[in-house]
Amino acid sequence: VPLVPGQSRAEPAEKPGAAAAPDIDAPETDGGTGSGRAGVAPAAGNRGTRVRTERTDGTSGIDAAASVRTAAKRGSSRIEHRDLRQSVRSGDGEALVVFAVDASASMRPAMRAAKGVTLELLEDAYTERDSVAVVAFAGEDAEVLLPPTDSVTLAARHLKELPTGDRTPLPAGLRTAREVVDAADPEAAVVVVVSDGRANTAESPTADTREAAQSLAETGARVVCVDAGEKRGVLGDILAVTDGERVPLDALTPERVERAVSDARR
Repeated sequence: VPLVPGQSRAEPAEKPGAAAAPDIDAPETDGGTGSGRAGVAPAAGNRGTRVRTERTDGTSGIDAAASVRTAAKRGSSRIEHRDLRQSVRSGDGEALVVFAVDASASMRPAMRAAKGVTLELLEDAYTERDSVAVVAFAGEDAEVLLPPTDSVTLAARHLKELPTGDRTPLPAGLRTAREVVDAADPEAAVVVVVSDGRANTAESPTADTREAAQSLAETGARVVCVDAGEKRGVLGDILAVTDGERVPLDALTPERVERAVSDARR
């Protein structure tokens, strides 16, 4: 039976009598093991309860069975770099990721991207410790499309129809995100703001946005601004007030959000 990268003969990839493991494309990496999500850490040994698996860019600590299952979900008998998984063992605390998404008509591609990342995050969560919520802002106000959940089925149902509007009430989106964080009261929180930064509903959009961002910062949540426009608009103000991080829309991935969650736990 071929070995998964990082696996020894003492750890067979399959039980006796099972079919041989698929071929594996080992990634070219510097040997890192990737970053764990909030409250848990990638397993360095057999200590702690295994609560789930997650993506890894490394070649050590590979969970062979989980990697095989991931490839099988794609209908492939060959494991590729994107299929590699490592075990994550229990720690303490829970995390909440809140996507605050601009739902103005021009932001449809960005909303679809945020929806896809939300579902991927939940598909990778094998425990009820972490949850995801989605807030959409458009027209004159913001609404909670998806209350905090760890259910991919529930998320898919709530996010089936994405609303749109002709205006961008960004301050309302930030305030609603804060309300979601306050109500959940997690050990760690990340708010991912997806917008082109063109707030256009308040008389003083910049001042109103800064005030809402300051309120959000008071929760201690880590803020990631996903820039979906050619210019930052008021996103720069949000970043300055919250000490947040800017991420281009095409760089929005589950792994990027997971790193932010890990940072929020520190």
